[in-house]
Amino acid sequence: MKDEILLTIATYLALIQIGFCEVPPPIAYYNFENKQSSSLDRTFNGNEATGTGNYTFTNGGAPNGTSPGTAAKLEGGHFRVPNIDINAKIRDVNDGSYTMSAWIKPSALNGERYVFGQTSQGIHHGIRNGGFLHSAHWGADWNAQTNLNDYLPQDEDGWIHAAWVYDGENDQALIYLDGDLDGENIQRAQNGGGHLIIGARNNGEGQFIGLIDEVAIWDQVLSADEITQLYQGESPLSSMPDEDEDGLIDAWEQKYTVNLSDLNGKDNESDFDKDQLTDS
Repeated sequence: MKDEILLTIATYLALIQIGFCEVPPPIAYYNFENKQSSSLDRTFNGNEATGTGNYTFTNGGAPNGTSPGTAAKLEGGHFRVPNIDINAKIRDVNDGSYTMSAWIKPSALNGERYVFGQTSQGIHHGIRNGGFLHSAHWGADWNAQTNLNDYLPQDEDGWIHAAWVYDGENDQALIYLDGDLDGENIQRAQNGGGHLIIGARNNGEGQFIGLIDEVAIWDQVLSADEITQLYQGESPLSSMPDEDEDGLIDAWEQKYTVNLSDLNGKDNESDFDKDQLTDS
């Protein structure tokens, strides 16, 4: 527990050094720094992701992400998020818009390698048709423009930032690759059921093989500028409330401490680690 708290402090303090404009808060965000089968939702919305199958955690996450210490390594496994029912939390909210983004380092581009899916048909976004980023709402499928077989060798570390956006008001879908628009198409709303899956589709089919990091989900459209900011290293948590301006979001401090001043070093009486020495 203590190690987790200290790691989270370090993560959040690193995030505020980035200094970009804020993106809207996501409904879920996973950086896998806790290296546990139940990966914490860093938004503190309680949407924990549970690993299943062949997966591990490895040192060295996305180097341009906000928490590059650790990534999840999927080799026949995936993560399930039972608290995010796609219909209840996304499709039936407002106009059904959403954004899903992640840093990925694929080690297999053949076949069907899905980054996002759900337990019954519906959403299945990932790599398909010979190495293209692919957007799909089960029967409404299309490829982006860039073949990753040609693109990845130009990228020294092999990591890419991929984002899938669906504008429910206009039935428009967009795919971004490393902050740039890589394709757009008309697409009807998703028509499946069940909860969110990370690293597979349709209850575990078409599993992604490789490293994944910095997974974030929004129930709204992110703009092109906001997607670019994520690629450039902005934290998905940058707009979450921080009343005492100490770099730790209020939800985190309220979960682990008595009050918002316990960790900021500005209170002459705060002593978070109970060592009889004030934090200041």
